[in-house]
Amino acid sequence: MKSCRLTAPILGLLLLMIGLSQPSFAQTEPGGLSNLENRVTKLEHKTRAHANEGAALFLFGAFCALWAQNTGRNAWLWFFMGLLFSMITVLVLLSKNAEDRKQRLAPAQTASGSPT
Repeated sequence: MKSCRLTAPILGLLLLMIGLSQPSFAQTEPGGLSNLENRVTKLEHKTRAHANEGAALFLFGAFCALWAQNTGRNAWLWFFMGLLFSMITVLVLLSKNAEDRKQRLAPAQTASGSPT
């Protein structure tokens, strides 16, 4: 029983000594801090660029959703289409808008035109 009481603390001390004797994994290369600062600065610039791109995509989506809401279409569908496919969706939107205008003007022209 006494040997079990002594074995556990001795084993614990041995493990502690082995753990402390391992070399540390701190940066040992010269200029490591300046290298890290440069990498952080580059990352900050990249995130700013992506933030601007994200804002532009959001505006494309908002424009498509507003148009869809005004023409009685599904605003959420057009928002996400504008967000994901931006320029292609806006071109499709302009094409659909031109078709809608032609359909609205066609009955007005036949009503004001002379019968044959």
